[in-house]
Amino acid sequence: MACMSTDEEYGRALDTFVKGCADVILRDGATKEVLILKRIVHPQPDWWFMGGRMRAGETPQQAAAKNVKRETGMDIAPDRFRAVCAASYLWSMRKQAPSDNGTADIVVVQSAEITGPERDIASKDWDTEEYEGAMWVQPQALVDDAQYHPALRRAVLHLCMRDKWDGLRAAVDAAKDDATIAGLARELVQMEKQSEALEGGSW
Repeated sequence: MACMSTDEEYGRALDTFVKGCADVILRDGATKEVLILKRIVHPQPDWWFMGGRMRAGETPQQAAAKNVKRETGMDIAPDRFRAVCAASYLWSMRKQAPSDNGTADIVVVQSAEITGPERDIASKDWDTEEYEGAMWVQPQALVDDAQYHPALRRAVLHLCMRDKWDGLRAAVDAAKDDATIAGLARELVQMEKQSEALEGGSW
């Protein structure tokens, strides 16, 4: 019997397993813009994260570092990544045949702040077999724009929520006045409600 190709084997696995992925939001440390990439393959041939599969034995941070290295050639140490959120995706299409069998993913989204020289690399050295373009976007502009996939908008919103939470903790640690702390808490709850609205879709 002839051996199946790697794609054939992987396609059969996708019919059976839910795969784990580590997707990545790279953020410019100076401008706070986030990088999104225009995919040209399923399951999401549109603006999306950088990222990909996790492998057995990897932490989400190690997988994120590996995926960035694979897709840009850039080395970012695993300890520079911070967790943003997790999600479950059920896609109707996939790259591997039969493409309309779809695929299911459990995703842990990670973020890392990068320097100016690293931004230059990430802006142009992405995998051209998977992406056709790259763009830097202000997080809130992306969250507010319905042209982007709800899962992408939700993840970037959670990045903003993490920033807000960090600000709230810092305010408490610095013994800021109650009005300041209450205002930050109110903003955080409002962002959480926005996230819940985005979670209402089918991904």
